[in-house]
Amino acid sequence: MLYEFLEVDKSGEKLLYEQLYENIRSAIGGGMLKKGDKLPSIRRLSEDISVSRTTVETAYDQLCAEGYISNSPKKGYFVEAEELELPRPQKTYAAARTFDAPCKYDFSSSSVDSSATDIKFWQRCIKEILERPAVITSYGLPQGEAELRRVLCEYSRRVRGVDAEPERVVIGAGTQTLLSVLLGLCADYGFNAAMERGFFPQGEQIFSDFRYDITPLFADKNGIILSDDIKSRILFVNSSGSIRGSAPIPVNKRVQLIRWAARRDAVIIEDDFNGELRYTSKPVPALQSMSPSHVVYIGSFSKLLLPSVRISYMVLPPKLAKRYAERRANYNQTASKAEQLALAQYISCGRLDRQLRRLRKLYSEKSAIMYGCVKSEFPEGTIIDVVETALCVRIKLRSELSLPELMRRADEHRILLGKCREKNGLKYFYLSFSGLAVSEIPAAVSALREALVD
Repeated sequence: MLYEFLEVDKSGEKLLYEQLYENIRSAIGGGMLKKGDKLPSIRRLSEDISVSRTTVETAYDQLCAEGYISNSPKKGYFVEAEELELPRPQKTYAAARTFDAPCKYDFSSSSVDSSATDIKFWQRCIKEILERPAVITSYGLPQGEAELRRVLCEYSRRVRGVDAEPERVVIGAGTQTLLSVLLGLCADYGFNAAMERGFFPQGEQIFSDFRYDITPLFADKNGIILSDDIKSRILFVNSSGSIRGSAPIPVNKRVQLIRWAARRDAVIIEDDFNGELRYTSKPVPALQSMSPSHVVYIGSFSKLLLPSVRISYMVLPPKLAKRYAERRANYNQTASKAEQLALAQYISCGRLDRQLRRLRKLYSEKSAIMYGCVKSEFPEGTIIDVVETALCVRIKLRSELSLPELMRRADEHRILLGKCREKNGLKYFYLSFSGLAVSEIPAAVSALREALVD
C-alpha cells in the first residue's frame, strides 16, 4: 500500500531522502497511513524502491524527529501522528522586483561622495581582520570590542573633548540601536523626553516605540529653549547644531543646560551628529565634557567614514554605566565584530584623523560652491542658509505649487531630495552636498531649479 504513492525521481534536483520524507509525510497527513501502521524496514524499503539504506534511514530519522513516526527497538517504525489536514504545497514565485529610474542627482543625506572616502585602506583593514580566524569564528562582546572601546576613548577625547573610559563605552549598530539600550536604563528618569521637534525623527520613533511622551521644544539661533514648565528629566540635544541653524550651542546656553540637569537630577542625551566635521571654525568640544555625570554622549561615523559602516558608540555617565554592567550579559552586540576591529585599526594608525582633515577641507569647498550655485540659479527672494553640521544648504522657496507637487516634479527629473517641509507659506528644502561630487554640483543645482521653479 505504501509504494502506491511513493514518487522518487532519481533525475530530479531534490535529494532522494527529501522526496521520500515528503511522500511519507503527505501520506500520513492525507490519511493514507493511519496511526499505528507499521512501515517497511529500512532494508526492505531500500531494496523495493532501489535507493540506498542511508537514504531511507535519513528520511525515517527526520520523520521521527518531527513526530510523524516513532522507532520501537526490535519492532520497527510505526506511524505516530494522527491524520492531519495539511495544506497542499503551493508553488511559490519570487516577487517581481521593480526598479525605479536611477537617481541622477542625490541631494539627500543618505550617501557620501565616493571620492571623499578612503575605501582602499578600509578594505585593507577589513581583509587583515578577516585573516584572523579567532575573530570570525566567535561572537562579539555585548558591550563592543575592547580594542575599539579603548581607541574610541582616545579619539573622542582628542577630537571632541569627551570624558570617556572603556568601561563606560557601549558600541552598537547606529544611534537608534543605542537609544533602544539607553532607554531601558533610564526608567528612573520617567517616561517623558524633551527634544526639538523634527530634528531627529528616527530618534523620536524610538522614544515612541518605548511609550515615551515627547515634549516638543522650540529653538532659536542659540539652540533649544528651556522653560520652567518642562516636566521631563530626559533631554535630547545636538550641541553642534539645530534644525533652525548650524551654530553650536554657545557656552552660556550650555551652562544653563548643565545646571538644569543637575537641579533636576536629569540626563541629557547628546547626539553629536557630525560635530567633528565643522569646517568654518574649530569644532566646539562636546557638551559631555562639561558634565560627564549628567550627559550621555553618542557619536557615529556615517559621514566620516562610510554610511554602510553602521557603528555608533555612546559614553554613559558612571551611574548608567553601572546599571548597564549589571545587565550587559543579556544584550547581544548588533555591530559587526570584524568591522569594529577594522575601525579600531583604522583609528589607531591615524587614518581617521587624516580623513577628518581632508573632509573638512572638501566640505568647506562643496558648501561654498553649492551656496553660490543656488544663489545664482534660484529666484531673487529665495532664502538661503548653510547648515554646516548637516552638510547641506537650506533653501526657503516661495511657490504657488504644493510641496507634494514640487517633490513629484523633482522625482520626475530623477532628483533625490532629502528633508522637506512647509511653514508659513515657504517650502523648505535641505539640500545635502555630501553625496555630490564637486564637479556635478552646478549641473545638479541647475536641474533642481528647472524642476522646482521653471
